Amino acid sequence: MQELETNYPKPSTAWACLAILVLAYALSFVDRMILTLLVDPIRADLQLSDFQISLLQGFSFALFYTLAGIPIGRLVDAGRRTGIIAIGIALWSLMTAACGLARNYWQLFLARAGVGVGEASLAPAAYSLLSDIFPPERRGLAFGIFSSGSSIGSGLALVIGGWLVGEVTAGGVRELPWLGTLQPWQLTFVYLGIPGVLVALLVLLIPEPARRLEAAQADVVPLREVLAYYRRHARTIGLHHLAVGLAGMASYGVMSWVPVMLMRVHGWSPQLVGLLVGGSILTAGTIGVIAGGWLGDHLIRKGHPTGRLTAAALSMLIGLAGGLGYPLLDSPVPITACFWVGMLGGFMVIGCSAAALMDVMPNRMRGQATAIYFFISNLIGLGAGPTAVALFTDFVFGTPESVRYSLLIVPPAIYVLAGLCFWVARGPYRLSLAAQ
Repeated sequence: MQELETNYPKPSTAWACLAILVLAYALSFVDRMILTLLVDPIRADLQLSDFQISLLQGFSFALFYTLAGIPIGRLVDAGRRTGIIAIGIALWSLMTAACGLARNYWQLFLARAGVGVGEASLAPAAYSLLSDIFPPERRGLAFGIFSSGSSIGSGLALVIGGWLVGEVTAGGVRELPWLGTLQPWQLTFVYLGIPGVLVALLVLLIPEPARRLEAAQADVVPLREVLAYYRRHARTIGLHHLAVGLAGMASYGVMSWVPVMLMRVHGWSPQLVGLLVGGSILTAGTIGVIAGGWLGDHLIRKGHPTGRLTAAALSMLIGLAGGLGYPLLDSPVPITACFWVGMLGGFMVIGCSAAALMDVMPNRMRGQATAIYFFISNLIGLGAGPTAVALFTDFVFGTPESVRYSLLIVPPAIYVLAGLCFWVARGPYRLSLAAQ
């Protein structure tokens, strides 16, 4: 069955829907990343180690985010997608506020897990909606704009979060009706939970579009057939997924601990960290995603079939170059410049790695392959990245201030491994392309 080319929403409606989804995606990263500015206050108040904090940053969120994504994906295929997104936003916003009500480590751990469950609803439902809102010739741009919400949200988490943390901290401990005495870090979580209610209501304004069947979707491929294809192309897909997971591991480690290093070691205020680090993620991340996609396309047009993997390997070198600089520097300008370069490389890989996978997957398997790809990359990247840095800080160096040396060793080493995986994968990748 060929996809109907008519009866799509008018362009103004489609772009308005996309704007709401980008806003929701950006908000999800604000609620996901705000913890990076609150590490030391939480650490002091709850008497935690960096290792315990790292589990809050990554593992508690990533485990439930990835596990919840599978059943939610099935709901998306059958249910009202705007309603699923709205419920997800309401849930993660409620759980963000619940982080502020936590009185001990395990309450905070469970609240972070709840944030992960809520956020797991957004991407699969949004991808499905965009496919039914935009015609095929406009989908690439729509998906690219939606994906930019990750860098926008990560940056805004620090820019807006830095300002909010500064304001709340200046106000000191507050006594709120029904909530009791709350520390500034707790108030920050509570306040950030409020905007989600408004965004959830905005999502409900999106008209639920009719579902469209493409020829590729007419006959659903059993999972066992997808896994059999994975086994036939194990070196290509295995190296690709490992490389993407390692790249995410390095980048999440950097984004989780660089703000902590700057406040803990250099005495930067949350506002300064938010402005310089958040601004770097916002600009370098957005440029990097676009540049990575463009470079992969450019190399393929020039006759290099493995161009997307070459671009991904190059992005790891750029991340490495920036990552070897900022841990050793002391002045804000060179630190920010090196961090900007590192984030450029860290986000470039997003622009080319997913497309590289799609190029070697049969059309009818791409949906399930995407789910597996996100499951593995998030579990490795977000789940292990923050913890890898914290393990070195707590158990190798042994002092909180040594986080700068952990950042000097761990993310650069992982960038090297990821780059090697991308580079080595080019050989089997070429064979997989030829088999298409």
